[in-house]
Amino acid sequence: MWHLFTLVSLLFLLQTNSTSKDMDSKALSSAIAQFSAKFCIELEKGKSVVSSPLSAEFVLALLTLGTTDPAHSELLTALGIPDDASIRKSFSDVSSKLKALKGVTLNVANRVYVQEGPYDLEPKLKEDAVKVFNAAIEKLNFGSGAAAVEVINDWVANQTNQKIKDLLSPDSVDSDTRLVLINALYFKGTWKKQFDPANTMNQPFHITENSSVEVPMMYREDDYSYGDSSDLQAQLLEMPYQGGEATMLVVLPHEIEGLDSVLSKLANGFNLMSEVDKMYKTKVQVTIPKFKIETEIDLAELLPKLGIHAIFNRSNSGLTKVLNVEEPLFVSKAVQKAFIEVNEEGAEAAAATAMGIATYSAMINFAPVPSFVADRPFLAIILTDRTPHFVAAYCGSEE
Repeated sequence: MWHLFTLVSLLFLLQTNSTSKDMDSKALSSAIAQFSAKFCIELEKGKSVVSSPLSAEFVLALLTLGTTDPAHSELLTALGIPDDASIRKSFSDVSSKLKALKGVTLNVANRVYVQEGPYDLEPKLKEDAVKVFNAAIEKLNFGSGAAAVEVINDWVANQTNQKIKDLLSPDSVDSDTRLVLINALYFKGTWKKQFDPANTMNQPFHITENSSVEVPMMYREDDYSYGDSSDLQAQLLEMPYQGGEATMLVVLPHEIEGLDSVLSKLANGFNLMSEVDKMYKTKVQVTIPKFKIETEIDLAELLPKLGIHAIFNRSNSGLTKVLNVEEPLFVSKAVQKAFIEVNEEGAEAAAATAMGIATYSAMINFAPVPSFVADRPFLAIILTDRTPHFVAAYCGSEE
């Protein structure tokens, strides 16, 4: 059995084996930004990838509330969140803010599928799932295999405007599967200042110092929030969507091959949001590719690199406060699928994360007009309230 973790939808497949420190929104945004960088730096180098660490965090945070040590401490440390009470407050606040966004479409949906019969979430976790994460709970017969998978995949596709399809393969669940946790995240926004398609033309994009490809580049000169960080060795550009509450932050390394260095600094605790706070409004000549990226990530391989090991351990997963029925559980597979498209009109992004838990039978200054030419690998981050939702690394190829 396996745990599937997908960018738009976080799915946890659970199988059976036969005192609060207040955390404000700025601290949570910082924790999510650092988790995002650690997440991204472990992805395949040299390829364009997209992920939604926030989607992963929704499911990992919910799962954390159902664990005991060592899994519990591993998850809290990886997420950068001090305790369970902080999870409850922080994610309840995030959910409320996302619902109130104006000008863009941002759908966040959490769902828990539980095996039919005597199984249910442990009462406290069920209360948290509903009250903190606004999760719907549905009984499903995993023993039906492909039929159960079709129900789950149809729900994910509907929540992501059909951008994430076939999140789970037909053989993903079986009679040993007890629980599937899913977070589906979908974003669509129109630029407040749209690019004119007439200005889009093919231009060189430098993949490395010695390699380049032709890609369609958009162009616009207008007033944007802009910065140049000597500490990060990168230019920063923030482009707003209609409504003014969501933006895309582009982090463009000074050097052609500087993206790994930027990600390493962010993963090691460099505070990106503090650099964002130093940005200022000015006229900027912006040249940036239009692109579309789809990515599938095996989280069972990635999460252990972030220090999350125990939940995959068949003999000591720590998943002791998840179900109302005492059975040894473990995360059998985790996968993440993500999608993002950026063009002259705006951006569309979706993610699905899934994890399966199964039984084992034997996550200002006025100056000359700055030129922001994104002709080398860069990060593109969709933000609301300084919280990263989607993170894309564009390297010229669209995988």
